[in-house]
Amino acid sequence: MYKQIGDYAIIGNLHSIALVGLDGSVDWLCLPHIDSPSIFGALLDDKRGGYFAVTPSGDFHSVAGYLEDTNILTTKFRTRTGIWQVTDFMPIPPHGPDDMEAGHHELYRFVEVTEGTVEVKLHFGPRFDYAREKPVFEKKGKSVLCTGKDISVSLLSTHDFIINDGKVEALWNIKEGDTIWLKMKYGIENNAEIDTEKAENVLRNTEAYWRVWVGRSETGVTVDLGPYHEMVKRSALTLKLLFYEPTGAIAAAGTTSLPEEIGGVRNWDYRYTWIRDASFTLQALFNLGHLSEMEGYLRWIEQLISKHGAENLQIMYGLRGEEELPEQELFHLDGYKGSRPVRIGNAAAKQKQLDIYGELMDAALKLSDYVGKIDIDMWPSLRSICDYVAENWQSRDSGIWELRGGPCRFVYSKVMCWVAIDRGITIAKRYGFPAELKKWIHVRDDIKEEVLRKGYSPLKKSFVQHYDSGTLDSSNLLLPILGFLPIDDPRIVSTIEVVQRELSIILLLLEGLQKRNFIYIGSKVYLIMLAFFLKNMI
Repeated sequence: MYKQIGDYAIIGNLHSIALVGLDGSVDWLCLPHIDSPSIFGALLDDKRGGYFAVTPSGDFHSVAGYLEDTNILTTKFRTRTGIWQVTDFMPIPPHGPDDMEAGHHELYRFVEVTEGTVEVKLHFGPRFDYAREKPVFEKKGKSVLCTGKDISVSLLSTHDFIINDGKVEALWNIKEGDTIWLKMKYGIENNAEIDTEKAENVLRNTEAYWRVWVGRSETGVTVDLGPYHEMVKRSALTLKLLFYEPTGAIAAAGTTSLPEEIGGVRNWDYRYTWIRDASFTLQALFNLGHLSEMEGYLRWIEQLISKHGAENLQIMYGLRGEEELPEQELFHLDGYKGSRPVRIGNAAAKQKQLDIYGELMDAALKLSDYVGKIDIDMWPSLRSICDYVAENWQSRDSGIWELRGGPCRFVYSKVMCWVAIDRGITIAKRYGFPAELKKWIHVRDDIKEEVLRKGYSPLKKSFVQHYDSGTLDSSNLLLPILGFLPIDDPRIVSTIEVVQRELSIILLLLEGLQKRNFIYIGSKVYLIMLAFFLKNMI
């Protein structure tokens, strides 16, 4: 049976993520990377997708939460006979995730009974390559090796189990004070039983890693978030899980093919890095004091531009810089609650979206506030962005919403071209870097004049989605934050009022959908809201 999306929690190791349900089932995990084929895919097919469940044998009530300031998940179960909990986490090795070998991708599950006597069921049924391959199981003591054509995973336990019809099963009757450790490892495990002392150390190290990270302020900025402190901190920890440490890229989401509406066909693969979404994420983290993620990402972008040129910069890439992300449909999978097709890859990679240059330069300007973070070696790539925008800002593009019916002259795209040039001018002046400043200033003025003339509708009393249209676009709410116009400009004031009045129906619709558990919130909308919130708290 499919669960509601709100019943899942996320854990991860900065290479990949796992989704854990309120019933104690891991229903989504791709290894070794977030965009690798799934090992557990019950999220997209509850019959054949595969899952890893540690759950009560009878009726139960459960609640889940994270250990404070960490991405370590604890799910507590209450049954008729007792209370127990399972702690789930994916460790980050002390030597750093960028040096992680394949065998270090691990998922730990720790069961402990706090009251009474309980029956705990184990179901471990990996299905490799998006459930296209059923592994071969080989038991050795209290461990099992699951082998496929090009992949192996191991499961170690402190308690015994059996292999039955292509899965590992157990029914453990345990009492107050009893514990069970389980460790799943990507690759071959030579030990026949889990080392509990080592497992406890790994848990402590993982806990320490997350608490150090979330408590760190590399910029020296402290933000008083008042009653929203815990909410924003949890958001930051979640965003960090989408950070792909080896390259500095940031995935837009940890999953593929979750539908915009149940039964719909707009089911896309978001396990890649969109330049725009990554920039929003980085700026949200930056506003909380995290600097190294932004620096690492811009260095990665610098390498891409040095290799391909600013004119060939794509809107999105694979997490390791892959340019080709061919879109495929997996017809053998049911899709979440029957929402087909299930897709991997994303054809939007070849779209043209001019706003990405503004998002990059806006992030670069923030980084330039710190001496040495923007140096003469990085400047040629940033300058090439501004030079490209200066020559191409009048082009049509697909816009922030990746409309596949375009291209158009989107207002937000034009404003972000203005942002790119504006930030480039500021950085060049600040550091004395070489640039065609007279040309850039002229182009910046031209962009603004055209947007004010063609992008604002006096009839609608609002900035619109694209020239010669009356369609509203919530992305235009960012115009004052970006410095394009002051917040008290009459055109901004009226835009806010019109958007609030005419698009508020969407908020009501989302509220209604949420009650029916059909909700989907795009990552771009979420990140815009979070960036907006943090910007205004500082």
